[in-house]
Amino acid sequence: MKRTKLLALALAGVMVLALLTGCSDSSSKAKQVEECFRSLMKQRGDYQKDETLDKKLEGIAQQFQPDWLASGGGGGDRLTNEAYHIIKNELGDYLVTGSVRLWVGEVKPGQSALAQAESMKQCRGIRYDSYGEYSGPQQPMCAIAFTMTDKKSDGHRYYLALVTYATVKTPQN
Repeated sequence: MKRTKLLALALAGVMVLALLTGCSDSSSKAKQVEECFRSLMKQRGDYQKDETLDKKLEGIAQQFQPDWLASGGGGGDRLTNEAYHIIKNELGDYLVTGSVRLWVGEVKPGQSALAQAESMKQCRGIRYDSYGEYSGPQQPMCAIAFTMTDKKSDGHRYYLALVTYATVKTPQN
């Protein structure tokens, strides 16, 4: 009898642990997807994390709408004019020259972090050219910023990543 009770208690404990294991908050899942995305991108180059770029992406994520992606010919997705100008304006006071690409993926709770990272779609790039408008200090940068949006008009959340090859304005002392 004691053995049966101990076995029942042990099984109940295992069930509770199994239940709790499945409960992770969305921010930790987003971190896992980000790590997978960064790992996949390492095949293309060595990207750093940039706090300023992260903050800029947060501003873009607040404005993001699912209809920003307009299917284009020649493969890949292109951004709508509205999306293009929002991103260009958000980053314009930071990037001097180079390019940035937005990657978008819908949050799918049942998918693994790797599957979600692999399913993200790359949009065509946005170019930045200073044409002599900025003459202060500059620093070359290859960086990735990553975030997850709040629910949008279609009821879904999205992962957004900015992949940047650019020179950035550095603060003057």
